[in-house]
Amino acid sequence: MWTIRRYPLLWLLPALLPVAAFIVYPVAYAFWTSLHGVMLLFPGEPFVGLDNYKRVLSSGYFRTAFLNSVVFMALAAPLVVILGVSVALFLQRRFAGSMIVRSVVLLPWVLPGAISAVLWIWVFHPSFGIINGLLEWAGAINAPIQWLNTPTLAFACVLVAHIWTQIPFAVVLTMAALAAINAETLEAATIDCRSGWKRFWHVIFPEIKAMVVVLIVYNALVAFTTYDLVYAMTGGGPGTATTLLAFQIWRESFAMYDFGAGSALAFVMVAVAGLLIVLITRALPSDLFEERP
Repeated sequence: MWTIRRYPLLWLLPALLPVAAFIVYPVAYAFWTSLHGVMLLFPGEPFVGLDNYKRVLSSGYFRTAFLNSVVFMALAAPLVVILGVSVALFLQRRFAGSMIVRSVVLLPWVLPGAISAVLWIWVFHPSFGIINGLLEWAGAINAPIQWLNTPTLAFACVLVAHIWTQIPFAVVLTMAALAAINAETLEAATIDCRSGWKRFWHVIFPEIKAMVVVLIVYNALVAFTTYDLVYAMTGGGPGTATTLLAFQIWRESFAMYDFGAGSALAFVMVAVAGLLIVLITRALPSDLFEERP
C-alpha cells in the first residue's frame, strides 16, 4: 500500500519538479557550459576543463570588475543601513502626513531597476538634469558637469542610484524591529536619558542590532551582484569605471558571445559571494541572535 509514511518523496514531487526544472537544471547546465568552449561564433562545444576559469581569473578585466564590485559593496552596504535606520527612526514619530511620507519612501522599492536608472539618468543629465540646473541657478558652476561621462563621478552616480533603490527595504525591516521593542523600555529610556544619541546607542540599538546585521549582509550581497542599474545607466563605462562583476558576466556572454567564460565568471562570483557570507557570519558575535532576557 502506498502511504505518505512509506513513500514521502512521491508527495513532494509536485513541488520538487518545478524546482528542478527552473533552478537545478539551469544551474547544472551553466556549470556544464563553464567547462566547455561554448562560443556562438564558433561551432562545437569542446571540453576545456578549468581553462575558462583560468582565463577569467588571469584577465585584467576580472581584476578591474572585482575591485569595482568590492569598493561598490563596501560603500553601498553601510550607507544603505545607516540611512535606512535613520529614516525608520524618523518615520516612527507621529506627525501630520506621516502615512503619506511612509508611502513615498517605499516608492523606490517598487520601481523596476531599469525605470529607476532612467530617472537617475535624467537627474544627472548634463543639459537637462536637475542637479546641474540647481548648481547653475545657485551660481556654483559655470559649465554643465558631465556626471555620467567622468569615471569617478559615474561610479558615484551609480552608487547613489543603488542606495536610493535599496533604502526602502532597510526602512521596512528596521521599522518592524523597532515596533517589536517593549514600549515600557522606550518610555523608561526617554525619562532616564535625555540625549537622543545615547538613548539610541544604549537602548534602541541593542534591540535591533540583529536586524541591522542581517541588513548589512543582505545589502552587501545585493551591492556585490548588482547589474541592472549599471547596464541601464552607464553600460559599464566610461571605460571600465562602473564595470562590476555581474555586468562583466553579461558582457562576456552576450557581447563577446563567449558563454563558457561568462558561465565561469558567474560561478566565480557565486563563490566569492559565498565566501563573503562566511566571513561576515564568522565575524559576528556568537550571542547576536540569542533572545534577550
